[in-house]
Amino acid sequence: MRIDRYISKFEGLSRNYSRSLIKSGKVSVDGRVVRDPSLHVEENANVTLDGSRVIAFGMIYIMMNKPAGYVCSREESEGPTVFDLVQERFSYDLSVAGRLDRDSTGLTLLSNDGLFVHHVISPKKTIEKEYLVQTVKPVTPEQIEAMNGGLLIGRGEFSKPVSVRTLGENSVEIILTEGRFHEVKRLMKASGNEVLTLHRSRIGGLSLPGSLKPGEWANIGEDALKIITGAE
Repeated sequence: MRIDRYISKFEGLSRNYSRSLIKSGKVSVDGRVVRDPSLHVEENANVTLDGSRVIAFGMIYIMMNKPAGYVCSREESEGPTVFDLVQERFSYDLSVAGRLDRDSTGLTLLSNDGLFVHHVISPKKTIEKEYLVQTVKPVTPEQIEAMNGGLLIGRGEFSKPVSVRTLGENSVEIILTEGRFHEVKRLMKASGNEVLTLHRSRIGGLSLPGSLKPGEWANIGEDALKIITGAE
């Protein structure tokens, strides 16, 4: 790996800033100051920045209880992002596996493993995503029946949930596998109702732990990864 990429990845810094640090003599490899950003280093090399060891880490898998008001993109102009809630030193390399809208809450997965992210969001993998929805108007049996049968939610876009069931007069549980843009909101609108609040409670076999408060995150262990992806 190039040394500028190494510093960027494991310190959570931009590539340009990493290069400037290297060129200014702030970085050493195995006790020797380096100034060439293109220098190749192994991940187990002894790399220091301003005299402090740079700790290399491997694949990262995080589950977060996303609070309302945070976006799942890196566009800071859109407001605070979920990446602001994790440690800066490795947030730079993370991607979101299935975005939620700014006003939506609940289980959000982040990883630097591109294959994992693709696996979670790919419609072909049919990984279930469970949403708890509060509605503007009382939900009717006809609306539940219509959503379970599938509805046209846009030009040439058809949404067929795995299941939709009533939880209360103004609340439903919706399980999807595709994850189209604003799919839950558009599905509800097509049924003749509107979403008031939306909370994602489960992805695959992983449910959001009750102990994880809004804005908090935790590492995902190997067993949890398997129940998300359905791996044996």
